Amino acid sequence: MNKVAIVTGGGSGLGQAVALRLAKEGIHIAVVDIQEEGGNATVKQAKALGVASFFL
Repeated sequence: MNKVAIVTGGGSGLGQAVALRLAKEGIHIAVVDIQEEGGNATVKQAKALGVASFFL
């Protein structure tokens, strides 16, 4: 699948849940958040699901 999503607030809460749901569907994600630690944690979980992801 060649889809990419930008998820704002992806470091915690609903944004993180959305990012990980998209990752489970095979959609690559860009996580945007002011919480660097949480954003990187979401990226790590998404990468474990086998999708490309990064934190901005």
